Amino acid sequence: MLKKILDLLKVYFTLGADENTSINDLKKITLLHIFCNTWHLFTILTFIGDFYTDRLLSISYAVMLSFVVSVQVLLYLKKLFAASLLFIFNLSVTAFIFSNYLYIGELLEYYFLLPPAISLIYIDNRKLNIIILVICLLGLYVPNLYFNHYPHSVLNNKNPPFLFFSIFIVISYFKNLNIRNEKILQAKTEQLQELDKFKSQFFTNISHEIRTPLALINGHISDLDLVPNSSRTQGIQQNVKKQIHKITDMVDSVLDLAKIQSSNFSLQLKSTNVSNLIRKQYMYFEPLFSQKNIAFHISDNKSDYFSFIDTVFFEKAINNLIINALKYTHKGKVTIDSYEENGQLILKISDTGIGIASSEFESVFNRFYQINNDINKSGGSGVGLAFCKEIVELHQGSISLKSELGKGSEFTVVLPLEKSMPTINEQDKVSIEKLQKPKVIENVLINNSDYYFLIVDDNYDMRKYLRSILKSYHCMEASNGLEALEIIAKNTIDFIITDYMMPKLNGYDLVAKLNQNNSGIPIVMLTAKTDMDAKLDVLKLGIDDYITKPFNKGELLTRIDNCIKNHASRKSYNKEHNISVENLKKDLFIDQLKEYIIKNSNNTSLNQDMIALEFNISKSSFYRKIKSNTGLSPNNFIREIRLLKARGILQNSPNISLKELSLEVGFNHTSYFSNVYEKRFGIKPLNDRQ
Repeated sequence: MLKKILDLLKVYFTLGADENTSINDLKKITLLHIFCNTWHLFTILTFIGDFYTDRLLSISYAVMLSFVVSVQVLLYLKKLFAASLLFIFNLSVTAFIFSNYLYIGELLEYYFLLPPAISLIYIDNRKLNIIILVICLLGLYVPNLYFNHYPHSVLNNKNPPFLFFSIFIVISYFKNLNIRNEKILQAKTEQLQELDKFKSQFFTNISHEIRTPLALINGHISDLDLVPNSSRTQGIQQNVKKQIHKITDMVDSVLDLAKIQSSNFSLQLKSTNVSNLIRKQYMYFEPLFSQKNIAFHISDNKSDYFSFIDTVFFEKAINNLIINALKYTHKGKVTIDSYEENGQLILKISDTGIGIASSEFESVFNRFYQINNDINKSGGSGVGLAFCKEIVELHQGSISLKSELGKGSEFTVVLPLEKSMPTINEQDKVSIEKLQKPKVIENVLINNSDYYFLIVDDNYDMRKYLRSILKSYHCMEASNGLEALEIIAKNTIDFIITDYMMPKLNGYDLVAKLNQNNSGIPIVMLTAKTDMDAKLDVLKLGIDDYITKPFNKGELLTRIDNCIKNHASRKSYNKEHNISVENLKKDLFIDQLKEYIIKNSNNTSLNQDMIALEFNISKSSFYRKIKSNTGLSPNNFIREIRLLKARGILQNSPNISLKELSLEVGFNHTSYFSNVYEKRFGIKPLNDRQ
């Protein structure tokens, strides 16, 4: 209750301010409101007390009250300067009326000290401040020359001016000092913000750079599958792949932390069975705990708790807590408890690990902070708990820690529960059992030596590796977008594979320039840039596919093969129906259609008839537009968008079940979905996780 009252007062005393109001003006507005409300209170009390004894005095108070209300109206209308002048004018008039008419002979003339002092606070124009000072000084002397309220000795020629100027100079000095200090503080704040921005950008750039060598290492290790090798070599291969995944996870953590710090970041909240999510996390991590001989328990009380969460980021936050428990526990057990308390979901992850000193409790949630112990000395990024805390708080929740050195730690996450809980079928619940991942199947690209590929990447080793993958094709290379444009101008290029982040001209600008020239060349972007905004921006330019590093070689070849086939089909259809590339580039229909299908992809009954009706277009025109732009039939195009969305979900939510994923993108049968997914990407859905 007290907090609500304080919040209301804060809003009231800042009326007239908005997000664009400077800190200096905000202080002026707040002070002016305080002065006005003090005047309100004084006037009302005096008016009540003097109403029956002095009607003239009461009327004067009422008039002054109307002036003060006018000041606050001007503040509300965001006219701070006019409000300040009116307030100072009101002070001056009040001092004149009180000292010369209402309370004669009580030295109320010295209230003329207030207007110059107040003007220094609210008005930054020095000339105007001096004019107000002179007017008030005259207001002290001149009336007494006519009214003779005091003898000459009371208002002599030296003391009042000295008092006026002394107060004026003192207030002016402190005001200038305050302004100077605020400028210094603002400069320091901007420097810190710039440094923080630079640091975040630095880690983001480094993280992107790491993905390229990871892709190369992963690719070369995968090549060992093609040659006979010993069991020892296979063991080394598996260990290297495991380390690649660990580094990739660390890189993703840094990128995620940078992502949630951006101003345009927002969670995609939806009603979610959090209990189901926790069961899946248990299922995913249980084998890892078994390998370390650590007991891993979950309190499965058969209750289902629902909350509005972003499943992608919330899963990552919980992952961090479980990974920490695994990392710092050498023996004993780790337990996950969940229950409802006071309308909130309480989720506790406790371990019997090395524990944390009480002096470290606050610091462990700071970005890049690491406790000084033997485990952290051997590695770690220090971003996990910071990321976890920020994600939980973005969900309007809280996270706390209890721990004791040598005995273990307990992290408690509190989330608001959804009040109306949907009912779910028993078969939809996740059973706690181990799942074996199917073997990865790599597709082989159909040989076509007539195709000329252009590989655009600023990393020489990556270009070399891609050439080795595409050895059945004629391959040309460029280290940046400008070189690529020169090569395209002089040669016939049938296919482009480009990176996003490159010097001189990046991948995005390269695609944009090719679109301006209506090149019509199929393009696949192969990049370490993983954030969804960048991906959507490039896809809107009309590229054929977007693949993130590190990548699977078989998947890359399958995607290229699909792009070539789609491009050939599109080209043949356009030639047959005499459709020019220039007309296609002007048609925004495909972009709008993609957005509509993505938004409604979980509708299993979505088909071309429904979409044609939604876009108010005939079925024949709908077919023609889809075929000419994509080379696909409408049904195949809808399926393509659904599969691309499914892959995006897998990349961001690796622990999602196959059934949930298939329903999310509009497939009723998981087996059919799994088959078409493998045919499209060359890999089963459950294997296609980052």
